[in-house]
Amino acid sequence: MESEKLKIYQNRLLVADLINDVLCNKKSVQDALSLFPDDKNDINIKCAFDALMHREADEDLRAKIRDYAMVQDDFLAQIAEILKENQRLPKNIIASYLKFHSDDLVSEKENNLKTVLKKIKRMINF
Repeated sequence: MESEKLKIYQNRLLVADLINDVLCNKKSVQDALSLFPDDKNDINIKCAFDALMHREADEDLRAKIRDYAMVQDDFLAQIAEILKENQRLPKNIIASYLKFHSDDLVSEKENNLKTVLKKIKRMINF
């Protein structure tokens, strides 16, 4: 049980670092997403994945709408901070992401980045 909690914490620290690397332009969103831990049991990591994925998908909105990029990056920074502190994301954030992403974006059979991005594009353009 203790090692399971440690693994969850390590995964959350990794995800927080990946988000911060994207925000500091040390990594691209695609690179960070490809390094996410394969933890389908922690809803917090799933939500962080989805939030980071939206940063890439919302490229047009980030360019067109004033302050959109700043608000989105602040939101990602807050998610990273919560995960770094090994806390759970607020229920409203989890509920919001579950509303639109109830299924895993990455299935067991499709684990390469190209396939994931194609699936994301299909979801956005439904």
